[in-house]
Amino acid sequence: MNKPDKDPSRPSFDIESPLAIELRRVMIRLNRELDLDRKRVIMVTSSERGEGKSLFSLHFSLVLANHMRKKVLLIDGDMRRPVQHTVFGIKKENGLADLLAGRERPKPRSTHLDNLFFLPAGAAGEHPSQLLGEERVREVFTELKQQYDLIVLDCPPVVPVSDPLQFVDVADGALYLVMAGQTSRDIAKRGIGILKSVGTNILGVVANNLGEVLPYYYDHKYYGYGGKPRREVKS
Repeated sequence: MNKPDKDPSRPSFDIESPLAIELRRVMIRLNRELDLDRKRVIMVTSSERGEGKSLFSLHFSLVLANHMRKKVLLIDGDMRRPVQHTVFGIKKENGLADLLAGRERPKPRSTHLDNLFFLPAGAAGEHPSQLLGEERVREVFTELKQQYDLIVLDCPPVVPVSDPLQFVDVADGALYLVMAGQTSRDIAKRGIGILKSVGTNILGVVANNLGEVLPYYYDHKYYGYGGKPRREVKS
């Protein structure tokens, strides 16, 4: 996986790149805090769109699968604006929304890594929030945790929609993404406040800056912002 691959189902990622090194640091910190040798669900969210949460979720899943040697499942939990399926070159149907609705029992897709699997967002329809009943969410994730060791859940941003709050009870903690130089302090604080209001275990803040060697991981601390980064990728 150290060389780019033209196969759309095989995301290109250099496991020795500066980005991978930073993500391994995040992994090591989380392992100390959560003990990733146990069954864990990690939410990834942000305050608003365009802060890199989906790209982080993808690359973090690749790092976990390469280094933890456990069964890792990446779930696209953003049923309103899913993007992960485009990276893997598959359709978004037969995914999380379908599991929650009980319409069928889609199986997560295998990837080029033997221990990394992917579940797309599925066909949520016009009202995704109606699928997020507390009991049903718990049932689905209880079953998934029996099959996978680590689950990375790419959630929608918390300020525009309430969907991520429905996953709080099944997640062991949340990583909160901000775009350094772009996300305002007020918006970042508002998102953190929303998560804390429902008892979210906020594991840390990842300041994403695509113009530097980032993300950087901040453990329950606020931070200053540097110069405005190059805006290469939004997710």
